[in-house]
Parts: sequence; structure tokens; C-alpha cells
Amino acid sequence: MALENFQIGFGNYDKSPEYYYLSDTNPLKATIFLALKLGKPLLITGEPGTGKTQLAHWAAWYLSTKIDGNITRFNAKPFVYNIKSTSSGRDLFYNYDAISHFQDKEGRKNVSEFISLSAMGQAICQTQGRNGAIEKFALNGIRNLHTLHEQARSSVLLIDEIDKAPRDLTNDLLNEIENNQFYIPECEKEITRSSDRKTRILVILTSNSERSLPDAFLRRCLFYHIPFPTEEELIKIILHRISPFLEEMGVYSKMDFYDHYMRALKLFEQIRNKAHVKPPSTSELLDWLKVLHMENLIKEEINVNTAGYLPPERKKALQLSLYTLLKTKEDFDAVEQFLKLR
Repeated sequence: MALENFQIGFGNYDKSPEYYYLSDTNPLKATIFLALKLGKPLLITGEPGTGKTQLAHWAAWYLSTKIDGNITRFNAKPFVYNIKSTSSGRDLFYNYDAISHFQDKEGRKNVSEFISLSAMGQAICQTQGRNGAIEKFALNGIRNLHTLHEQARSSVLLIDEIDKAPRDLTNDLLNEIENNQFYIPECEKEITRSSDRKTRILVILTSNSERSLPDAFLRRCLFYHIPFPTEEELIKIILHRISPFLEEMGVYSKMDFYDHYMRALKLFEQIRNKAHVKPPSTSELLDWLKVLHMENLIKEEINVNTAGYLPPERKKALQLSLYTLLKTKEDFDAVEQFLKLR
């Protein structure tokens, strides 16, 4: 694709939660509602790129569109905490800026002005609402309290990549989730969730299964493994998720490309089978299809037998598109040889 023809604006609109594909018959949707009803955390596993993180964003958006007299309305966006190998239990609730506090030598600021709520702290305070939290716990001055909705709301709490956490954190975490309260010793505040049973916190945890989780932790969670989609599911995901990208390109009928997507999907499956180190995921498939569109390759009759005989410019474009799919030299070399692109 020549630089002079590059169009700024091909963004990540397909990442918006309304474009996440989850059929009504998918047991994952039923599992989400089961976790909500039981008040238990939902642990999601699956290959990287299968939509585990996006699921929480979809759940928050989807639940926010539902009006139910038995549940307080949901926030449309989840509270998100990305686990690090150094994370502690406190980090999920709040952060204390000790350095800035130390630099305030004259003590002009209240200690609460050096406190900011983390995802779990935000979710707990949101059950009270911003106004309720300020009134009940005297939280004036907390740095990011203004980001909460003023009224009580239910919310989705995403704790991403829990398998990266120190082993002790996982069991401590569930104790904290069940207690639904935390203490800020720096300003001597104990924060508790609302006693209103209509106001819920749906906790979604994701894991790439890089490290096994403690049995005690697993016993207290609901569990769902997202399998790699079938061909039928993949074409539905493609048609659902590629729409905003096509609209940016001025293409308004995604069904015009149905046969081309099916052909590309066949090639993708063969490429995936040849990539033994890190097989490409659904997310990478969608990026690859965008490149095929931008390079005007989507309508090409490309398959294992024809790829190596494309005109030089088209062959080079196809080679470049593989960088969206393959993430190791070993896989790239294997696929290039398989498609006879060298």
C-alpha cells in the first residue's frame, strides 16, 4: 500500500463492545448471568486473542442496556485492573502517592488528596454512588472519585491476567471480594459496599493459563474456557466485527465479501495449522482481513496452490500481511515455505 494512499482513521471501532459477537445460544452468556445471580467471580480462560478481556467490556455494555427492577442499573464500562507480578492485595483497592505526600512538607493538603481508588475500590464505592460515598465515608479529596457515577450503580469488575499474580494474592483476593470492604490506613477510612442487594458487582477474572491457580481459589469461582471458534462461528465473528472497518472504507455491504471471507478463512486455517510456536488467534485474523482489504487482496483467488504464483507486487503484499498473523521467525519461515512465497 503506497504511503500517499494511506488513509488516517482506520481505528479500533471493531473493539467497541457492541461489536463483540456472542450468540444467544452461547453457554458463556448463560454463565455470566449465573455468576451474577450467585454473586461468584467468573474465571475465563482461553488462548490469547480469543476475546477474554473484551468479554468484560461487552458484559458491562450489555448489562447497562437492560432495565430490571431487581438490579440497580449497570455502568456501561467495567472497572479494570491489570495484574502485574508485583501486585499486592492493596493495589486492587487504592493507591497512595507517598512521594507527593512527603513533598508536601507544609501539610497544605489533606492526606486523602494523595489517595486514588483502584478498580476494586471504585466498584465498591460505586455501589454507594459518588454522593453516597462522600456522605457516608467522608471521602472528599480522593483523586479520582469524580469518575464515579453520582448515583449507586452495579458494575463489572475485570481483573485481567490473574495467573500473573503472586500465589498468595489469589486467595487473599477472593476473601476481599467476598467481604466487599477495604481499609485505607493512611486516612483511617473503612469502605464497605452498599447493603442494597440490588446493587451488584460482577467480577470477571481472565487467565492465559501461564501458571496454575490454587485449588482453593478455583473452588470459589465459576469457570468457563473459551475454545477457539469453529469455522461457522468465525465467519459470524468476522461479519459482526468487520462492519465498522468496512464503513470507514466506504463499503456498506459486508455480505458482498462473504465468499471472499470464506476463502480467506480456509487459508487462515491452513496457516494456523502450520504455525506451531504461536498459532494466530481470532484477533489476529481480524487484523489480517483488514490488511487484505487495504491491499486489495481480499478478492484475489489466493490459496496454497496459487499464492506462490502471484505477480511480484501482489506476492510481496501477501508476505507483508503475514506479519499480522505470525509472531515468531520459526512460524513465519514455515508459512512462507508452505505458501511458496520465497
